Amino acid sequence: MRIPNFVRLSFLLSVAATVAGCNTPPQEAATTPPASTTTATNAMPKMDHAAHGGNMDHAMGDSGLTALRAKTGKDFDVAFLSQMIAHHQAAVEMAKQALSTATKPETRTEAQKVVDSQSKEIAQMTGWLRTWYSTTPDKQSQDLVNADMKDMMGMPITTDAMFYEMMIPHHQGAIDMSELALKNSDRPEVKELAQSIITAQKAEIATYQSMTQ
Repeated sequence: MRIPNFVRLSFLLSVAATVAGCNTPPQEAATTPPASTTTATNAMPKMDHAAHGGNMDHAMGDSGLTALRAKTGKDFDVAFLSQMIAHHQAAVEMAKQALSTATKPETRTEAQKVVDSQSKEIAQMTGWLRTWYSTTPDKQSQDLVNADMKDMMGMPITTDAMFYEMMIPHHQGAIDMSELALKNSDRPEVKELAQSIITAQKAEIATYQSMTQ
């Protein structure tokens, strides 16, 4: 039987289209993620693990201590008392935070001791400045020690362990200042206070270290 020409033509065109489709390379997969995914990924904030974990650095600066080393006599006493008042005020603030967040009764006991003893010493030192030198705490001296404590004071105390971890270097700062007072102060009352601070806060550091073990 003879096949009409238009049928042959249709058949050949169909075959050609099929072959052409088989030879077309597959479309390459997109390698760039959708814009919305990229944007969301880049927008996610990075977690600062050092600020939230147990490896926090609570070290203080030493600009206040450096300034004290260059002073003697009255100038030293005014600067030392002014700095220690600010230093004690920071300790009282941290202890008050611990009183509201601590879960252990022994932590609350230690925090209350700080509030009681250092509030009393703040009043004593403020009175000495007024009585001996007719002055109030020196702002420049207090600004130095407050700058040294800025990073530490920027971290609110949220756990018992954090209170101890922050208070240990803070106490050490007071000890360092007080040891300098034993050498540079001319007032026996200041030296007596300095020795009292050294003795009390070394003992408290030992207690705090035992609490964190």
